[in-house]
Amino acid sequence: MADRSPVLRMINSAARESLQPLGLAQRGQSRLWIDDHGWWLGVVEFTPPRTAGSGLHVAAMWLWHDVDHLAFHVDAVRTSPELFRTEDQFTALTLDLADRRLRT
Repeated sequence: MADRSPVLRMINSAARESLQPLGLAQRGQSRLWIDDHGWWLGVVEFTPPRTAGSGLHVAAMWLWHDVDHLAFHVDAVRTSPELFRTEDQFTALTLDLADRRLRT
């Protein structure tokens, strides 16, 4: 298996540190993290820009809608994508993005 990009590795590390202790689970190997409340989901997505980097999208999905995909019914946080410049810069950025989920 090929090694993941440093960007995805840093995003996953920050998300595991900030979101996993709160009970959120990563959806496969994606940039999506899910917080299941039974009748609604909290959805945290580290949005990819066209080049290396990430933004943040936090939303709620109502589970009474019969759909076969994730939907963002209520937006809570949306940040513009930030580009990867250096590992130090992006590590600090990913930790800040993951912590923003805690403040919503």
